[in-house]
Amino acid sequence: MVYRPLTLLFLALVLGSCDSDSEPIDAGPGDAGPQDAGIPPEICMGAPAGTAPSIPDPGTPEAPPDLDCGTPEIVAGTTLWRWPYLESVTPSSVRIAWTTTSGGRGVVRYAADPAGAWTELEAVSEMFPTTRTAQAMDYVAFDATLEGLTPDAAYCYEIVEDGVVLARNLRFDTAWTGTDRPVRVLVIGDSGNGSAEQAAVRDAFMTQEYDLFLHMGDMAYDSGRFEELESYFFDVYRDLMHRVPIFQTLGNHENATDLGRPYLDVYHLFENAWRTDELERYYSFDYANIHFTSLDSNEDTLFRVYASGDRTDDDMFDWMIDDIGSSTADWKVVFMHHPFYSSSDRGIRQNHIDNFLRILEDLGVDLILAGHDHHYERTVPLLDGCTAVEPEGITQIISGAGGASLRAVTADRWFTAAIENTTHTYTRLEIHGCRLRGQALDTGNAVVDEFELYGCDP
Repeated sequence: MVYRPLTLLFLALVLGSCDSDSEPIDAGPGDAGPQDAGIPPEICMGAPAGTAPSIPDPGTPEAPPDLDCGTPEIVAGTTLWRWPYLESVTPSSVRIAWTTTSGGRGVVRYAADPAGAWTELEAVSEMFPTTRTAQAMDYVAFDATLEGLTPDAAYCYEIVEDGVVLARNLRFDTAWTGTDRPVRVLVIGDSGNGSAEQAAVRDAFMTQEYDLFLHMGDMAYDSGRFEELESYFFDVYRDLMHRVPIFQTLGNHENATDLGRPYLDVYHLFENAWRTDELERYYSFDYANIHFTSLDSNEDTLFRVYASGDRTDDDMFDWMIDDIGSSTADWKVVFMHHPFYSSSDRGIRQNHIDNFLRILEDLGVDLILAGHDHHYERTVPLLDGCTAVEPEGITQIISGAGGASLRAVTADRWFTAAIENTTHTYTRLEIHGCRLRGQALDTGNAVVDEFELYGCDP
């Protein structure tokens, strides 16, 4: 997207806004509360000025590394509790975590070939007693960061405790730079209630291959407690996460318990926020030619940011401006829980648009991914509160139909390009060079929306 000088455009002061007196559906702990009616649609009627450039052909895609580690096996009869899951992958490192109920010496063995030679790395461990988690039993959490790896490479690995193999024939891939290989991204949100619909969405997306798993938050209803994260996230997606790294953002339901403490304790996210007390609440990372930024859109954080009003506190907005503004990646993708524009009863979050989205527009963000509202929706490209063309405008996608009950929407909003609230869905993105191909698919893998976006400056 074309970079625009940083100027906060307080559009609400010009156009005005109207707060709804009704309580939003599924408010939940820490929800945003009643929302603004937003910009009068007549302001944005008509086709936007300009013509979007043609999306260049990225060329023949490079295939993923070819490595057969065998059939993944979680060994029966051991003390393994939470299956291995991948996090914080980079071109030269990956973090692997798991839990057991015994807590011996845990190690990861890994090799670039299933025949060896194998490297062994001892994991760090932390006790999680029932007095801390209110779960059925004490357990020990292990995590190991494997470093010095080859970019764009595949490795086999296994998990061992006190010489006993807990899981074997597993595989992870490192990240890469450049544009030769497409990045395949799974996006879901608002999934964590243990419903049949959550399982159906999972079964559908498990038929395809991914490089990244992005979760838009509300992965553990009702309030993000340890047992809810275990039952509604780790147990449900365990067959995916031992081979595809998970990157998540903090939902209002996870934030409800001790401001997200269980969430922060069970995940190992990049610690690149400036404030020590906000590490992992927001973070960023690069993958291929994409800069991903996960932001905390919960009211507790935004209230403090808005109240500050300057850049002296090193808050999330200060960090965000520095982080996204300094990126030279072709694509700048932001993912967070709460959307700015929605056709649900929550509507347009005008205050957040004026004080939050305007900054993202100025920073040249190309795509915003969100959840919170329980449907699928894709906006037209938007800029300064009106329709625009790519690459100036930002497209927003709500992928909030991952398992929780679906919600009513108004289907003819001026900002909506596609919408679906009659079936549960997930979103699949493939980013290759300057082209993004996206699909929203239902539990039968039928395509309910299909689109292309352009992410490079013309």
